[in-house]
Amino acid sequence: MFGFGGGAMGARPPQRTFTSQYHCYSSAYASKPHLESGDKIILPPSALDALSRLLVEYPMLFNLKSSLGCATHVGVLEFSAEEGCCYVPYWIMNNLSLEEGSLVTCTNVSLPKATAIKLKPQSVAFLEISNPRAVLEHALRGFSCVTKDDTLCIPYNGRNYHLKLMDVKPADAACIIETDCNVDFEKPEGYVEPDYKKMAEEKNKEVYGNMKKQSRFGGQSPGQPSPGLGPGAAGSIPDLDIGAGAAKGPTIVNGKIIGSNPPPPPTDSTLLASQVGATGIQPNAAIRKPAATLTYWAEAGGGSRLDGKRPSPLKTSAGDIVDARALREAAAQRRVEEAKEKGEGVGGQDVKRRKSRIGDKFSKRKSGAK
Repeated sequence: MFGFGGGAMGARPPQRTFTSQYHCYSSAYASKPHLESGDKIILPPSALDALSRLLVEYPMLFNLKSSLGCATHVGVLEFSAEEGCCYVPYWIMNNLSLEEGSLVTCTNVSLPKATAIKLKPQSVAFLEISNPRAVLEHALRGFSCVTKDDTLCIPYNGRNYHLKLMDVKPADAACIIETDCNVDFEKPEGYVEPDYKKMAEEKNKEVYGNMKKQSRFGGQSPGQPSPGLGPGAAGSIPDLDIGAGAAKGPTIVNGKIIGSNPPPPPTDSTLLASQVGATGIQPNAAIRKPAATLTYWAEAGGGSRLDGKRPSPLKTSAGDIVDARALREAAAQRRVEEAKEKGEGVGGQDVKRRKSRIGDKFSKRKSGAK
């Protein structure tokens, strides 16, 4: 009744708190560089022995507090450190303002599951990552818990990215092991929202800034000569004196182009070809000369060919000119006479002999007859 002899009523509740002080060293002293990719520390074997005697919750989480009052929360990786020492990731030592060998107080704690966290990148370089959420999700697998106002170090692609924890729910410190947590981002430190309207204007200016202003006449505006064409150069369009009421350039009157420039010098007649196809400047070449009329084409070459060329005569091997038309007519007449003599033609049609189907009699039929 009164608990004599160590009864249940007189037993003390088991101790649930572990507290100890250690000299803190970075992961470089333990030759374990993989510690930098998470928030886990290495404690001595004596800590495991003391924790095994207590009713602690798993996973084991600890509160680290420096002599300056800075605190954070971490997990434990293993119990293999030298007695009186603990190995901590270097970025956690920076958060706690610790130096190599400084004293740190380690206390085991129990934290709730995190439901939401908000991160703020400390550099705009974090925006260069193509998929920051996937990178962060992969990196947080090495973490056990998060604490508000801590700065996480995320190694990725040979570079360390620092993110500050701006908010943690439901408490300032929470466990992120096997939990569904919403992650939100704030604008990175030093980030300035770009002026998209100004960027679009500069891009349009860069693309269209070098283009000359077009006039309503389809060319450049007056007073802006084309590149490489000076005043009076060939191919340049003269300016129009609108105020004077008269055009200086060429005009069209009754369907004919009348220009103010002096007529070009006449073409040397010795350079012109005697006829179309001959050596020299062709009459229809791109020179300032009136084009040939239809009468010229009809009368050229005596009317035999429109291009002015005469047909070459047919000659024998002896050089005598042969009338091909007369030869063709004579050959046709001979073929007709030979057909009449052989009886192969009746009324100008060929007759074929064929054997009858009955007996050895022959019958005649006209070619083309059915």
